[in-house]
Amino acid sequence: MILTASAPVKSKTLVTCSLCELTTYHPLTNKQGDVFCCPSCREVAALLAEAPALPIKQEQAKGAEGSAEIILTLGGMWCSSCAWLVSEQLRRTPGVVSAEVSFIQKQANLTYDASLLDARKIKKRVRSLGYQAALPNEKPFDEEESFYTRLLIGGVMVLHDMIVGAGIYGRELLGWATPETAWLVHFFQLMMLVTSLPVLILLGLPILRAGLASLLRLQPNIHTLIAIGTFSAFALSVRNFISGSGGLYFDTATMLIFLVSIGHWLEMQAHKSSSKAVARLLEQIPDKAIIVTGKRDRSVPVSELKPGQRVRVRPGERFPVDGLIAIGEGDVDESLLTGEPRPVTHREGQAVKAGTISLDGSFEVITTAVGDSTAAGQIGRLLHEALWNRSPIERLADKLSAWMTPIALALATIAFLIWNYFSGFETGLLVALSVLLIACPCALGLATPLTLWLALGRAAESGVILRSTAALERLASVKKVFFDKTGTLTKLPMQVLDIFTLESDSSLSNKKESSSFTPDKFLRIVASVENASEHPMAKAIVDCARAKKIKLSKPAEFKALPGMGVIAKFDNNKVVIGSARFMSAQGLTLPVRLKKQAEAWKDSGQVVVYAGWGGKVFGLIGLGETIRSEVNEVMTQLQSRGLTLGVLTGDEKQAGARWQKILGIPVHASLSPDEKMSYLLDDAAMIGDGINDGPALAAATVGLAMNHGTDVARTASDIVLMREDLSVIPWLVDLSRETMKRVHQNLGWAFIYNLIGIGLAMAGLMQPVFAALAMVLSSVFVTANAMKMNKFPLLKE
Repeated sequence: MILTASAPVKSKTLVTCSLCELTTYHPLTNKQGDVFCCPSCREVAALLAEAPALPIKQEQAKGAEGSAEIILTLGGMWCSSCAWLVSEQLRRTPGVVSAEVSFIQKQANLTYDASLLDARKIKKRVRSLGYQAALPNEKPFDEEESFYTRLLIGGVMVLHDMIVGAGIYGRELLGWATPETAWLVHFFQLMMLVTSLPVLILLGLPILRAGLASLLRLQPNIHTLIAIGTFSAFALSVRNFISGSGGLYFDTATMLIFLVSIGHWLEMQAHKSSSKAVARLLEQIPDKAIIVTGKRDRSVPVSELKPGQRVRVRPGERFPVDGLIAIGEGDVDESLLTGEPRPVTHREGQAVKAGTISLDGSFEVITTAVGDSTAAGQIGRLLHEALWNRSPIERLADKLSAWMTPIALALATIAFLIWNYFSGFETGLLVALSVLLIACPCALGLATPLTLWLALGRAAESGVILRSTAALERLASVKKVFFDKTGTLTKLPMQVLDIFTLESDSSLSNKKESSSFTPDKFLRIVASVENASEHPMAKAIVDCARAKKIKLSKPAEFKALPGMGVIAKFDNNKVVIGSARFMSAQGLTLPVRLKKQAEAWKDSGQVVVYAGWGGKVFGLIGLGETIRSEVNEVMTQLQSRGLTLGVLTGDEKQAGARWQKILGIPVHASLSPDEKMSYLLDDAAMIGDGINDGPALAAATVGLAMNHGTDVARTASDIVLMREDLSVIPWLVDLSRETMKRVHQNLGWAFIYNLIGIGLAMAGLMQPVFAALAMVLSSVFVTANAMKMNKFPLLKE
């Protein structure tokens, strides 16, 4: 949709806005004749025409061939083997096209043939496996509350078994055993058998199910080891109780299951803490909105809103949608998205984001995005995707955990055979059980992901969105940091300072214009072409044209060449806009007068944009940019952390030398996108604006993009910086290094713990109960060490 700069249409009758449906006496129009009540409505209409909003996600989205998609919320999964079992069974269900199950997200994402299957049958299939499942419109099963209740009941039963067991053992140790009290001992042993059954059912069966799932997968894991050990001890105790000979280990079996369940509870709490950043973000978006209509305001669910509708936001309320301000002015708290505590003043025509707070202004906002399409929705989706994407060090920990299980089984078998030969079956079984428990790779599997998840949440609270946890690992290892200049080291928006043209243009198809080729006519051509570009320089040129109320037109063709310029077909001419090198590459000659003027502007620090057609450059536009106030401090901080710094820019070498003097670091100028990439081969981070330097961001070890209010999901970077403040970069480097330090500490502890523990267990110096306790304490240690990431100071702190 092409916008015109037409003045309000004079009318003495009420006209209805074609977007928000409000009435007005002074409508505005666009080139198509659509009527709008205000400039914001007209701009939103243009945005919607150029980029239609994403549809709101429904419970089921039917595809072109009758397929449907659904996301189930799952419960009762103890490990990744449980997730594998559910996904494998769902894939084998007739009618299911694909099924992906995430243990971390506790969700199943399915595509199925709606003509053969419905959502209820899929849910029933999951429940038949012994797991919980909830449809999108249902309240999810509260696994945490259910498990906590079972843990309390199991704890009471275990306490009973331990007290009774301690009494029986004390009787033997103190020499109080007599034939007259033997019947009482048998009675208490029977009570231990009875009270151990609820523990096995409530807490043991989920472990047994997870262990069997891993065996079906032919990849035995921690739950396989626990199930083998505890249920073997229980079975041996039942046999000895019936036969009346041998030791009873009901208390040992129940205590083992209880301690393992405590470890699982801690893991659940850690998962909950790690995902709080995502939950906090999504919970802050209101579920109700007030629609402004011609008659009266009314409250509706946000899910029913559509782009283009007008919403009222009062002081102290959160914005329920992304949109443009039609009426109102005031301060807005954007800390939810940016982590920046200082409020930002917003006025008519400016954009606001869902979840931010109107502190003192009353606004009417034209909706541009709702739900998942909002900036907050996109950020939430990126954070969820980051949890799905495992980093190299997480995969390494997974491999070590996978190797530990068969090694533990082998060591337990060896220990059993040796101790069975020298000390009998029961001793061999208990030693083998101790080895199995102490060798469980629980701490190893928990150590890495928990630390990374917590760091991801901490970054989000400071306005930094990580696309994957691997970005933290890579950032901690970088040795060099390179910056883009425009829009990164300098403030936006840029300003047009000068326009210089040749006096006449004989090649324009419009002969009326060729007689006096004024700067405004030159600006109309350049701004019309640049209106299709997202580059900061292009936006500055377009803003300048609009400020002069110059009517813009749409080019017939448009192509952007990152790092070089743009080519478009306009007024039947091939218009070329960009750098001097780009003009030369496109075969355009540069007149001497223009060349001298360009050199003078460069000497004064301006950025020069060239434009021409018909084999000749016809004019120049000089733009000014201001360095960010925090740049020098950021450079000093990064250098103090041992990092080598540099700037990669497409500006000409003359401008690059000037910037090198200002910044005090090497500036590599006059670089094409491919030439920029050559600097980013080894352990280098690149920081840019995320749009025109996408190849460099993608080529770097880790790419960081300044958001500048653009779609956060579109950038080619690993990390998106939501705040307009470079001081977040040294903080982020510290966060990445602290995170990896704790990861290495946890992995080192897990390795040393297993090495010493397995030695003690195989030597018969550690009873199964103490082995289980040591396993839990090891998990507590790595969890506590990881949870220290919650104390890592936020940027605003």
